Amino acid sequence: MRLPRSVPKIMGVPVSIDTVKNLTKASRDIFMRRFVSEDVKQIRMDICVVCPSWEHSNNRCTECGCQMRVKASLRSSECPLKKWGQHVELSDIRDTSIYTTEHEEGSEKPSN
Repeated sequence: MRLPRSVPKIMGVPVSIDTVKNLTKASRDIFMRRFVSEDVKQIRMDICVVCPSWEHSNNRCTECGCQMRVKASLRSSECPLKKWGQHVELSDIRDTSIYTTEHEEGSEKPSN
């Protein structure tokens, strides 16, 4: 039976490839100024403060080691326990609908 390997931590932050990926996404969000609305941030924070992984003394998550006031404001951030996920703005979703106006009855031109 193999015991689960614990992830090493530096100053409460897990050191792993996932940490690097998440920090890269967070840096990109900050650089591109991709923040969520105050309402979304507040909903995320409300979820975090009642979580057993919340460290009240310094507003940090013990699972990911993040300062949650910053992490909760970034669009690409997600909870490591899957309690909340990335935020997608409606303007980010491309219109993938099929345009049917050309195929509606009576819209075709008669061929000669």
